[in-house]
Amino acid sequence: MSVVPAGNGIMHQINLEKLSPVVQVKNGVAYPDTCVGTDSHTPHVDALGVIAIGVGGLEAETVMLGRPSMMRLPDIVGVKLTGERQPGITATDIVLALTEFLRSQKVVSSYLEFFGEGTKQLTIGDRATISNMTPEYGASAGMFYIDEQTINYLKLTGRDDDQVKLVEQYAKQTGLWADELENAEYERVLEFDLSKVERTLAGPSNPHRRLPTAELNQQGIAGEWQQQDDKMPDGAVIIAAITSCTNTSNPRNVVAAGLIAKKANQLSLLRKPWVKSSFAPGSKVAKLYLQESGLLPELEKLGFGIVAYACTTCNGMSGALDPNIQQEIIDNDLYTTAVLSGNRNFDGRIHPYAKQAFLASPPLVVAYAIAGTIRFDIERDALGLDASGKPIYLNDIWPSDEEIDAVVNTHVKPEQFNQVYLQMFKVNDEQTNSEPLYDWREKSTYIRRPPYWEGALAKPRTLSGMRPLAILGDNITTDHLSPSNAILASSAAGEYLTSMGVPEEDYNSYATHRGDHLTAQRATFANPKLFNEWCVRMVRPSKAL
Repeated sequence: MSVVPAGNGIMHQINLEKLSPVVQVKNGVAYPDTCVGTDSHTPHVDALGVIAIGVGGLEAETVMLGRPSMMRLPDIVGVKLTGERQPGITATDIVLALTEFLRSQKVVSSYLEFFGEGTKQLTIGDRATISNMTPEYGASAGMFYIDEQTINYLKLTGRDDDQVKLVEQYAKQTGLWADELENAEYERVLEFDLSKVERTLAGPSNPHRRLPTAELNQQGIAGEWQQQDDKMPDGAVIIAAITSCTNTSNPRNVVAAGLIAKKANQLSLLRKPWVKSSFAPGSKVAKLYLQESGLLPELEKLGFGIVAYACTTCNGMSGALDPNIQQEIIDNDLYTTAVLSGNRNFDGRIHPYAKQAFLASPPLVVAYAIAGTIRFDIERDALGLDASGKPIYLNDIWPSDEEIDAVVNTHVKPEQFNQVYLQMFKVNDEQTNSEPLYDWREKSTYIRRPPYWEGALAKPRTLSGMRPLAILGDNITTDHLSPSNAILASSAAGEYLTSMGVPEEDYNSYATHRGDHLTAQRATFANPKLFNEWCVRMVRPSKAL
């Protein structure tokens, strides 16, 4: 059992970059790696040809104790990628377009296998971006074949030479190599043309609501707006976050953000003062190659310094806004926005005061921090003026594919992965011998012993006369029923934490308190965007429950 100390990254990215061997060996027998994880984005490592799926906590614990995982035999759907992506198009643009397309094709619970000429031009980072959003397009797995890209990635990330050779030999001898699968037959094949993908956002809620940036004005998102000094306009971008393993495990996306920041700095473009910007890579490797390439200082200068190696904003944990900005939003009832490179933007997930959220590629996140409002037509409006008074547009600072590849090929190295991961999994004797046992803290708001298996609660009960607690609309997600984002002082959970002596600045998020049943109970139906038809006249229906 390997334990990754807190603060070292996101589990999916660490599995991709280090943990997964792709091919396992036990008792002299080689077989494909598989993985179950308690997060829906476990399929991230499917990019390496590993079957990895998200499961419930109890099922994962059962597997850890040596029992098999039972599942229905899934439908296998082939997704043929054709065409060649256009210059300047990122893997984020591709996955957002794919999400819209695959949702429309009803691939719920299917295992998808991506193949075709289009896959050959996708790096493992690109493929991981696509595999990561498997749950967003409704499938259970989103796999790519093992090929030269896979082998090169295993070498790049510092895998042992013998292990890399094993993966290649095993795949070729068992028919799992890409060339051997070119004529694979599927009962159902979907075709997707990469050449038709445009620069894209997804929003203002739900990842499958694709919105090409070229159509912002046409769709009524961008439009006329007046900038008054440093006052926030309606539609203000209050959060701009480069976040999530979806994109930060892809060096091309991260480097693109660094290059756009560099060009913006050279032209004296600034982030708007009301934008809370952050950079949270899923592993520490990103910091090393950004430092070596000189791009980390460029991101920091524009406000995108590293705040953590964790999910952060993607999981609704961006932290508090500046109190003055928050008060201005409340006083003026502003319709504010978050722009992030995450994988989900459900109503109320990203921040309670962000009334809408758009998913975007890391370089586009940087551009919106400069623009400062979603009302800005990012393709046509000027981001600012240069020293000679000439307008600066997005295309003036957008890096070319050749620039991105030059930085990635020069500055992303195996030594960086070894530097991070060899130290991470090095266990000293003191850690091996220690056996800490802690008493339950009766007043802890983070982890508390639940009473469900004691006394009357543990006895079988007959349930009768049951009535619904809520009647809800369409597109209800787990984020609506049990949010993971920031806790408001006026919420049931906030009032409870205050009664426990917790100051508002230490509330943390709903997700961090799930080990305390008393806080978790008060999180139920607590999403501020959830409306209960039982309580249509209530301003805050969740409190009426």
